[in-house]
Amino acid sequence: MENPVKINTSDAHGVAVAFLVRRGMSEEHSRMVADHLIYAMLAGHAYAGLPRLIPMAERLRKTGTGGTIRTVKETDNSALIDGANVNGYVTSVIAMKKAMALAKASGVGIVGVNNSWFSGLLRYYVEPAANEGFIAIHAANSTARVAPHGGADSLLGTNPIAFAFPGERSPLVIDFATSQLMWGDVIYHGQLGKPLPSDCAVDPQGRRTTDPAAALAGAILGWGGARGYSVSLVVQALGILAGSDPIIGEAGKWGYLFITINPELLMPVDEFKQRIGVLRSSIESSRPIEGGGPVRVPGSATDARLAEGRARGWIEIEEEIYRRLTVE
Repeated sequence: MENPVKINTSDAHGVAVAFLVRRGMSEEHSRMVADHLIYAMLAGHAYAGLPRLIPMAERLRKTGTGGTIRTVKETDNSALIDGANVNGYVTSVIAMKKAMALAKASGVGIVGVNNSWFSGLLRYYVEPAANEGFIAIHAANSTARVAPHGGADSLLGTNPIAFAFPGERSPLVIDFATSQLMWGDVIYHGQLGKPLPSDCAVDPQGRRTTDPAAALAGAILGWGGARGYSVSLVVQALGILAGSDPIIGEAGKWGYLFITINPELLMPVDEFKQRIGVLRSSIESSRPIEGGGPVRVPGSATDARLAEGRARGWIEIEEEIYRRLTVE
């Protein structure tokens, strides 16, 4: 990182809140967004942290801060929420809390959110549910920026999906996108003036490119070949169930689906946690391949970065991005 600015997390949180409030977002919503952005920075995902405020400001300028979030349909174990064009960092927290309340009452909570945008790191929403003893699943489709497998046209979102399972020591959290790069990561490379990794994007003519601007005008490529593409379609369909447009344009409706399950439906939660702990320790104590490092479960590196970052109490951000956040 060139010319980094070191700033403690409390001050960084204040920078984010002030930036959003200046652009019309309520202080309550600004604080919710800032909480998420600081979490992302501590987790080592800088592209999903404070730099995300810059494209967020552009979206706020174009479409405003949104209206009143409301539940449009509800049963004993489900709810559908109209996000009222409010940022997804806010609506997703509300939706997961609702899903947890439904699961606490009925054993299962299924919540869909639409008419919302930008929701950041999905593990941010499922991890608290697992901390409360629930299994959590979250899928989110988004603006069409990713080409289908073998194609060159932007038809799919980056379409991440996340799972969290309560465990003895800590939750097992698995969170991954179905694209080679997240849209925010492409923007972040552009902000830093750095090329993209190879074989991750195509330009408007369908030619491979490492130029962030050309990739934004063209398409990001999918992850995982035909299998990753299949998972992306699953996420797209789950988003449609939550109320999204089939193909989401710049002003289209994103769809977020949240599912929470109380393990007590099938076994005592403490027994489930113990079994997840055995699974985790078995993997982590298993033999690596010749010349390889320790075998890890997904999400463990992020867990370690979060613990280290919280103990450290500060983050680093590029000087030019910090200037834009505090001067503009």
